Amino acid sequence: MLERIIKQRTQLILSQPFFGVLLMRLKIAEDASCKTFWVDGESLGFNPAYVETLSDLELRGCLAHEVLHPANGHCWRRGARDPKRWNRACDYAINPLVLSAGLKLPVGVLIDGRFLGKSAEEIYAILRQGDRQAPKPDAEGAGDGAGDASVPNGSPSNGGGGPDSGNPFEPGEVRQGPPTAQPGLPDEWRVATLQAEKVARMRGQLSGDLQAMVGEATKPPVDWRSILHRFASESSTTDYSWALPNRRYTHMGLYMPALDSRAVGDAVFVRDSSGSVFDETQAQFAAEIECMWDRLQPARLIVIDCDAAVRQVQIFERGDALDLAPVRGGGGTRFSPPFEWLAEQAVQPAFLVYLTDLDGAFPAPPAFPTLWASTTPLKRCTSPPFGECVEVVV
Repeated sequence: MLERIIKQRTQLILSQPFFGVLLMRLKIAEDASCKTFWVDGESLGFNPAYVETLSDLELRGCLAHEVLHPANGHCWRRGARDPKRWNRACDYAINPLVLSAGLKLPVGVLIDGRFLGKSAEEIYAILRQGDRQAPKPDAEGAGDGAGDASVPNGSPSNGGGGPDSGNPFEPGEVRQGPPTAQPGLPDEWRVATLQAEKVARMRGQLSGDLQAMVGEATKPPVDWRSILHRFASESSTTDYSWALPNRRYTHMGLYMPALDSRAVGDAVFVRDSSGSVFDETQAQFAAEIECMWDRLQPARLIVIDCDAAVRQVQIFERGDALDLAPVRGGGGTRFSPPFEWLAEQAVQPAFLVYLTDLDGAFPAPPAFPTLWASTTPLKRCTSPPFGECVEVVV
């Protein structure tokens, strides 16, 4: 069976060089303990019994599927996410790419039109939200008979995993990079992916979807939290005060002002409560609000919940204990109400951060710095006419 896999890998090098060149980076390992395949960035494991059930074209598609996981960084992007749900999200993200390249996959693989063009992180968030809202099974575990609507019922899913497996690694799992892996393995895969793209492009065998995928997969990662903290710090810089002398100059008999952190003005955070921002993202955003409250100690912290209108305003004075209430709302989306509320209250904040999916009409530019924390990838949303933007990935 190993010889058959090597033969199909060679066929991919000839017909689909993007996949074939990348497959050469993976050691092929027979593993009867898994149900289908697994990949960890260094090796590709397969169950010979399962491979025997596949046609040559299906096997070729499966190999292309597996190599797209490390090419997209799935083997080291999971973080603390649930492994099974992450597995499904990754499969939903890459299966359309395999099919659009003209390859064939086994019947029952995870395909859903809702997820076309979305990253694994976006799909994971949608799946997680759906799992939380789904009816819980009764005491006997029977449930309502509906099952998981996003997973083909009873059909083999390459890389999808399965609840009936008792193995440490679920079938087709996207494994985290092995402990023995070199620290630079993710960077090596980015370089290799760019090289494979160049080879395929020179031979005229690179689809537009794959080219777009390479652009996203090889972008250097950006931590939205660091951008958020940088923006808040720069926008709420401390000011000089004459209340206390600057000790640097007192020995010279000079009375000079000193930097006073108490000069930091009001900090405003707006939470889009229309329902388009998922619970986990709201929770992470709330944690960052608390972090900046402790670090910056603004004069006041104003947290506004808004869908089509302002639904809740929480104001905390310096020295107050911060206890954020749950998000309120659930209607449509309008961005102008928080800015209108600030104008009515004659509040001129040091900065405003707006967590939203950026799907709505924008107000006129305000006179204070604004950061749009977008839950939608910036490449797929309208750029705001003012302020900075950062893509939020949780």
